[in-house]
Amino acid sequence: MPKSSELRAVRPEHELILALSQPRLTAADQQHVRRLVAGSAGHLHWGEFVEQAARHQVMPLVSRHLTRLRLTHTEEGKQIIPFAWLYSDVYNGSRRRNEALANEYAVVLRALDEVGIDYLIRKGPVLGEHVYHDRAARRISNIDVFMRRRDYPRFQQLATDLGFRMGELSANGSSIVPFARKTELYWKMNLTNTSLPYARVGDRDLVESYLLSCMFSLFQPMLGIQDDADDFLERSVPTVLYGEPSRMLDPVDQVLDSCIQIHLRATLFYYIESGKDLLVRNFLDLAHLLRQAPAGFPEAFRKRVAKFGVEKSAFYSLHFTRLLYPDAVSDELLEGFRPDDIAYLDEYGGFDGVRYTWQRSFSERLFDPRRVEEVAGRSKVPGPRSVV
Repeated sequence: MPKSSELRAVRPEHELILALSQPRLTAADQQHVRRLVAGSAGHLHWGEFVEQAARHQVMPLVSRHLTRLRLTHTEEGKQIIPFAWLYSDVYNGSRRRNEALANEYAVVLRALDEVGIDYLIRKGPVLGEHVYHDRAARRISNIDVFMRRRDYPRFQQLATDLGFRMGELSANGSSIVPFARKTELYWKMNLTNTSLPYARVGDRDLVESYLLSCMFSLFQPMLGIQDDADDFLERSVPTVLYGEPSRMLDPVDQVLDSCIQIHLRATLFYYIESGKDLLVRNFLDLAHLLRQAPAGFPEAFRKRVAKFGVEKSAFYSLHFTRLLYPDAVSDELLEGFRPDDIAYLDEYGGFDGVRYTWQRSFSERLFDPRRVEEVAGRSKVPGPRSVV
């Protein structure tokens, strides 16, 4: 039995984060949160709570619940969580920041439509608008545009016309500088499903930089999967993003995309080194999508997974999502992908061409940034650490 087959006891700060990392909190959920705080009085380290909520990228959502539901106080009005203003400031700051990004990315969406590029938008913007239904609750950074490779030259010209250039922020944050030649060559040769990002300097008070990412395939080359952008574009569904007509992945493809991303991020050296391998937010995203899945989803999802041969990624992601959000993943859905050997649940590095086994369980690693110290290999990917 793999070490990561159950969620073992976690610290009270971490348990509180998981309790608050939900799309909505019922009256019973709110009582549970208050009981956790009251029952751990004197043992909760609020610095650890804030650090981990931020590390796992759920701080805006956690702050929304604490602020809107006044969970910083008992039902009688006694304050039980210190520095209540902090959470209000985080949530309102997240709203202002995401509004600034929304205004900028709305211009990009209009430009894409005007030049006639067939595209869809993935991940952050779609999740914030149509899964979380709260623009402030989920922090975003870039807009991820999926398109046919043949349309990329037009995208490059569009980005240039809007003041973006391929590169990253300079050390002092005042300009965009080109990526190193080594980085550009590596990405062109090895990460052919995506491009390096285009960036533009933003307003430092709210947004340091605006980022445009472009993808031509949902699957990274090391997966060895041949997919067709037309397939995903033809199934895409119309939507409205930031007040502009747009398109997003079909709901089944959204879950497929989420499962692939969770498995890759949790096991690639690239993400492990940056501490972005295990994020509560990634599992919450998948739980959100599953809870909102349309009728007939299980069978459609099984067929989609079988088409691309990604059963192991589906089981991996559903298994760990269920540990954190048991109600979101049914027995039937999970067991439909169970392989004969599940030892790989404790492995990492496989997509890098080597296999190592974690010495500690998933629950022991989830909230411990020192997990990187036991990693036996290194990523060979140069360049930015947040856009693959």
